[in-house]
Amino acid sequence: MSVFYRKYQNKNPHSVSYGKWFARAVTIGKTFTVEDLAKHMSEHNTPYSKGAIKGVLTDMIDCIRELMLEGKAVKLDGLAIFSAGIKTKKKGAPTSEDFSTTKHIDSVYMRARATGEFTRAELTKAGSVTELPKNYTDYHEEDEDDPQNPSGGSGSSQSGGTSGGGDNGGTSGGDNNGGDNGGGNDVN
Repeated sequence: MSVFYRKYQNKNPHSVSYGKWFARAVTIGKTFTVEDLAKHMSEHNTPYSKGAIKGVLTDMIDCIRELMLEGKAVKLDGLAIFSAGIKTKKKGAPTSEDFSTTKHIDSVYMRARATGEFTRAELTKAGSVTELPKNYTDYHEEDEDDPQNPSGGSGSSQSGGTSGGGDNGGTSGGDNNGGDNGGGNDVN
């Protein structure tokens, strides 16, 4: 198993990291859908059919969405804690009384914070990081990496996760700490 990356140069002349080189995680092959995941799972010595697994996964997704929209967090042990995050405008409100959800909140998004043995430290220790060959074309750059922000995020996460960042360590950076830019692995 390996995490693949491509090198890129920061070309933002206003950045303190202008001209420096960084790694950006890339995914290879197609993105797995729920159907693909169900098929993959059914091929791992399970008595359950692809259809049964797909039904459970579909219901799980619906329930996670419902619970998150109720303000709850959902923990899938060994994977992630899913919760809602808020991106606020960078300038914020001058006083508490002046704060308005319509004026000062940019968006609400999904956060996925690593948990259990899927934390950034464990992935770094267990995973192999390999540069993708230059002639390899069947890959996709990760959406959450911002070439203008090589660190990938500036926010901080709540307890149970790790700090935000663009190294795709399985976390989502940031909560609503004034002007959070969304962090590392926000799920859209």
